[in-house]
Amino acid sequence: MTPSRLAPDWRRIALGAAVGAAGTAAVGLAVHGAAALAGSLTADQVVGANIGLGLAAFAARLAATPLVCWWLLRLVRVPRAGPATLFGLVCYLLLALAGPGGRALPGLAAVWLVLGAVSGAVGVYAAGWTAPRTPAARA
Repeated sequence: MTPSRLAPDWRRIALGAAVGAAGTAAVGLAVHGAAALAGSLTADQVVGANIGLGLAAFAARLAATPLVCWWLLRLVRVPRAGPATLFGLVCYLLLALAGPGGRALPGLAAVWLVLGAVSGAVGVYAAGWTAPRTPAARA
């Protein structure tokens, strides 16, 4: 009997969840820390600096998180790391829109961990599900 593409590979899904949580939390904390440091250095000198720092931190997280997660997925040898990262990014953005906003640390880091883990798991599963079938599997 040929295994189905829909059957989950739990080991890879668990790796995807771990990578998603680790990558999201690491990038989020690094960017949040850099923005907080820059804000503390320029708070009295520039009017509206906190708005610009918030936008820059959001953009940096949006650009860096998928790259870090893709690199980590490749590091742990999860197949189809690129599509898994793209599916995970879409899932993360959809969950982030529906989730609570405006939290401060440590609640924000907990949200990053949960959203990153769920998105990583969904991304790895979806990448495996959409993998092209090999000729041997069609027979």
